[in-house]
Amino acid sequence: MIQKSVKVFHMADVHLDSPFSIGSPSESEQRRIQLRGAFSSAVFFAKCEKIDIFLISGDLFDARFVTKDTVEAVMRDFASLPTCKFFISPGNHDPYNETSVYKNYTFPDNVHVFSGSRECVRLEELGVCVYGVGFTANEYISSPVAGYGKLDRDMINILVCHGDMTPSSKYGPVTVNDIASSSFDYVALGHIHQKTELLKAGDTYYAYPGCLQGRGFDETGHKGAYYGIVSKEKTEMYWKQFSIKRYEWIECDVSGVSNKAEAIDLIRPRLSEFSADTALRITLTGTVKGAFILSASDFGESNALPYRIEIIDKTVPEPDVSALEKENTLKGLFYRIASERLANASEEEKKTINSAIKYGLAALEGRDIPMDTNS
Repeated sequence: MIQKSVKVFHMADVHLDSPFSIGSPSESEQRRIQLRGAFSSAVFFAKCEKIDIFLISGDLFDARFVTKDTVEAVMRDFASLPTCKFFISPGNHDPYNETSVYKNYTFPDNVHVFSGSRECVRLEELGVCVYGVGFTANEYISSPVAGYGKLDRDMINILVCHGDMTPSSKYGPVTVNDIASSSFDYVALGHIHQKTELLKAGDTYYAYPGCLQGRGFDETGHKGAYYGIVSKEKTEMYWKQFSIKRYEWIECDVSGVSNKAEAIDLIRPRLSEFSADTALRITLTGTVKGAFILSASDFGESNALPYRIEIIDKTVPEPDVSALEKENTLKGLFYRIASERLANASEEEKKTINSAIKYGLAALEGRDIPMDTNS
């Protein structure tokens, strides 16, 4: 008797062994280990949930940096769940080719890796057909969703693939129409590192789970994967967080403040939105009255604060012009010369000159100039 539904876990874009450029080498190594731990946690969760099919929609590894230790750890994770079928669709960062992990290691019997040809694996005991195709190079110009022919409508049909819904993409271009006309019951997509909700085109459900853990400020928020039930009638998927740390980026308008203390008082309430699991980048904007420079240390140390704070200062200084122009001091002379250059500068040059005014006035007033401040 054909099973009416199947329990599915869907992850993508893990990028195991990918380097973390933010922070010290020891912090980067710690994050790399945490990422491997997040993958192991996901497999353990699948075991607890008695998942039937575990889908990995590309970029499980970062092929440029992957180590033997990591591959062996992943193999142990796969082998720890022999009752579950794992399906991997290699992506643009871990393509299936002569030098890849997929070609040069023997995976456990419960793991199937799709290569460059469209393929169907029938799981008669589950009443499921799992389709897929893998990248064989860093680019893939065909739609990974189209071209599978007529599907067996008596089976639950699932597609796992790495694809991009950006128009004219070189990374497996996918359109909503491709999905709607595919007749799959669920399309498990990868490549986009921000999760989508469970979506539907025609009679086909589809989703991007996002990456498993953010690696920088271009991958903000908590990260994780989808799990749930796929059937002929309906698909229900639930998103679960697996990231331990997260990156966040906010903008604070500090217009009108005159000194560092006023700026800190304005920013501090925003910090309460985040916890100690967060690396937070703050972009300061607006026109300020005084020459002050903020650094992360100005907020003190507390377990209630983000574990890492970065400041990008894009404020424009607006000091007391009338006083400075008349001031017969080095500070006054500096400001007059800088103002003359600012008046004749291009837009790009104005950014540099404004920054120079801000730092120059702060230095001439004897204020601390933090070496790690971003401007």
